[in-house]
Amino acid sequence: MEITKSIFREYDIRGIYPKQINESVIEQIAKAISIKCDNEKVSEICIGRDGRLSGKSLIDSLSTSLSQYGLNVINIGLVTTPLLYFAAKKNAYKSGVMITGSHNPKEYNGVKLVINDNPVSGNEILKLIKKDKSKAKDAGEIIHIDIKEKYLQEVKENIKLNLNEKIKVVIDCGNGAAGCIAPQLFNSIGCEVVELFSEVDGNFPNHHPDPGNIENLNDLILKVKETNADLGLAFDGDGDRIGLVTDQGEIVFPDKIMMILSEDILSSNKGSVIFDVKCSNALSNIISELGGNPIMFPTGHFHIKNGIKKHNPLLAGEMSGHIFFNDKWYGFDDGHYSGARIIEIISNKGKSISSINNEFPQLFSTPELNINVTDESKFNIVKEFSEKCSLKGDKVTIDGLRINFKNGWGLLRASNTTPKLVLRFEGNSPYDLDEIKNGFINELSRICPDIDINLD
Repeated sequence: MEITKSIFREYDIRGIYPKQINESVIEQIAKAISIKCDNEKVSEICIGRDGRLSGKSLIDSLSTSLSQYGLNVINIGLVTTPLLYFAAKKNAYKSGVMITGSHNPKEYNGVKLVINDNPVSGNEILKLIKKDKSKAKDAGEIIHIDIKEKYLQEVKENIKLNLNEKIKVVIDCGNGAAGCIAPQLFNSIGCEVVELFSEVDGNFPNHHPDPGNIENLNDLILKVKETNADLGLAFDGDGDRIGLVTDQGEIVFPDKIMMILSEDILSSNKGSVIFDVKCSNALSNIISELGGNPIMFPTGHFHIKNGIKKHNPLLAGEMSGHIFFNDKWYGFDDGHYSGARIIEIISNKGKSISSINNEFPQLFSTPELNINVTDESKFNIVKEFSEKCSLKGDKVTIDGLRINFKNGWGLLRASNTTPKLVLRFEGNSPYDLDEIKNGFINELSRICPDIDINLD
């Protein structure tokens, strides 16, 4: 059958159901996964799904197909991606497949992969799909288990709060898969929990589960203020990303979260911290000042995980809200565990999150900005911009084009998960920010005049 090649991304696999990704495509992906497992001498694999409407049908197809190719399958059902990673870490073969559309619109679904404790790109799976493999004479066993209690117990043992002051936290699961674990997690560590949209519903009837879009945090901000909560936490559709709102209702961008976490970790343990190309210069400066080693990487959990394997940092994170704890946790991106670590800091410092936030530099920066293009054109646009851009500064080309100026920086890169260009800007003052942003936009208009530059 004909497969849409564009669904196989640098990080993972994502497409529209059922046009681009469906049960038949999943069967082909399962064959490719089984070939990869054979190459890695993996004979058992964990699988899970998020709460999307197509998830149950797709995971059933995946489970059957993997079994037919001879793999034993541990099906952990409806879970967040961090729970799937946790299950894989606990399995002897350190392998897992997650059926998830992450933060994409509700009609999307896809696959995230870890085989033999290493991330696997969608591009690698596409190459393996072209290879032949017969189904096994003896099908693998399919076992259904629930991993949640084991995960909750480990988090409870890992997080130590000062229980003299009970922390009130509002959690917004956005009707995503985090609703199946986050309320129990924060109750288990001793918080007073106010829930928003915990019912898992793939129609996402309240707002889309994507904390990277600040409009999706409006309900959380209102509820934090209404309940006089100590903080608010929001999760994306599969629970591997986090958004943070202070007790004052202020949004804390993930690179600022990384500053707070870096200070906490580096105060007692020295090592590296990895961050992506979209993060503030202030983060790198703070890591250095604290005696750590700052390392910039391309955006994407696939790249960050490979960086963790290479450099063994204490902490890693992205502007999108993926945060990886590698000090006393397992080094995978975990939104709900990240929230627990933030609460641990608040509790043990005896300070509000707003006052902790104010101890760090005020950032004059934009959130992630997007320009709609096509999957076919986005990389060529970035390539042309990088070659023809006349702006003067220190150019970083590990992922798109980032230019560091004396008064700030600007970035243009291609999204690996959506048909969009991604931009972000930061200045030393509001004036510097506007100057850098306008300079980039004017250059993009000059170099690529056919693009409709409507930033969202």
